[in-house]
Amino acid sequence: MSGHSKWHNIQARKGKQDTKRANTFTKIARGITTAAREGGGDPNMNFKLRIAVDKAKAVSMPKEGIERAINKGTGAGGGVAMSAVSYEAKGPGNIDIIIDCLTDSKNRTAPEIKHILSKNNGVLGAPGSVSWNFEQKGYIESRIMNQESREEKILEIMDIDGVEDVEDMEDTFNIYTKPKELNSVAKGLESKGFKIEKAELIMDPKNTVKLDEEKSAQAMRLLELLDDYDDTENVWTNLE
Repeated sequence: MSGHSKWHNIQARKGKQDTKRANTFTKIARGITTAAREGGGDPNMNFKLRIAVDKAKAVSMPKEGIERAINKGTGAGGGVAMSAVSYEAKGPGNIDIIIDCLTDSKNRTAPEIKHILSKNNGVLGAPGSVSWNFEQKGYIESRIMNQESREEKILEIMDIDGVEDVEDMEDTFNIYTKPKELNSVAKGLESKGFKIEKAELIMDPKNTVKLDEEKSAQAMRLLELLDDYDDTENVWTNLE
């Protein structure tokens, strides 16, 4: 699962810089809105929403902003409805890219995504043109609290029903599940005392691509621009 892990690690490092940017709250609010739209507005009943709210609190997002984002997702706040849409594309070196967006205007978002791609050696593709190369999985990131018991902790994780794989990273365990078992595995981890940093559905590439230095730099530039776009929620790629 190196394709997802590689881009995830890049995003994690980049995220530390993003917290200083003006659009940080906007990005976090969109994540809250999406979680509320998918699973309801009660963080106690909606695990994905709880994780998103915790992330907002960690960067001191105002309570009013959190509540407004939840209401937008559930429809309780009125206003313009947000729609989820995904775009498929090819990037430098023929890499596959999926861009998940949350937007109040598909007529605005589609041409803007196309513009980013066309200006950076990418091209927008038809639905299904690259998604065949990705498999949806549940992904959970758990912070490693005790470095001395890593092997024991991995065995504990693998003992939870629904866990398909575990990656032992430097500071975290990356845990993979079937999509429908994401929430049950997350609850099982918490019951065993694991601290969960992230729980989400990912698109994991079946076949990855390794590029030379020049093409890799071009690809990373495009991926960062797509990730920085206001309507973007997630960017998935098969770049290794």
